[in-house]
Amino acid sequence: MVGVFTYYCNDESTLTDIENSAQSKPDVLFISKGDKVIKVCSESGFTSDKGNLVATEQGSLHNVKITGMTCFRCVNAISNVVKDLPVLAFTISLEKASGTFVLSEGIDINMIVSIINSMGSKFTASL
Repeated sequence: MVGVFTYYCNDESTLTDIENSAQSKPDVLFISKGDKVIKVCSESGFTSDKGNLVATEQGSLHNVKITGMTCFRCVNAISNVVKDLPVLAFTISLEKASGTFVLSEGIDINMIVSIINSMGSKFTASL
């Protein structure tokens, strides 16, 4: 199981402080950042005195190969679809041609794969 630690931040500098702190921890798997929210995914926990911790959740980690991405518009297209799905946290990597997802119990990774594959013929997702 992986922990997802969600912090709400009032400003960009607080987001950056939390991100920098998380990047220095060897057990942090990835960081997912929005406008005022940052999610830190870690195998053994994460704390910060910056921002407001608003949620701590546990989920299973899944890696998905995603072919067909050629630019950051592709990454954004997939991210914009995935962000509306019941995913605790995720990151899409153009360089690695993959996505990493943390799912809560009862959510099947095959659903995520199927939805990415249904976006059109450009992207192909597989386990």
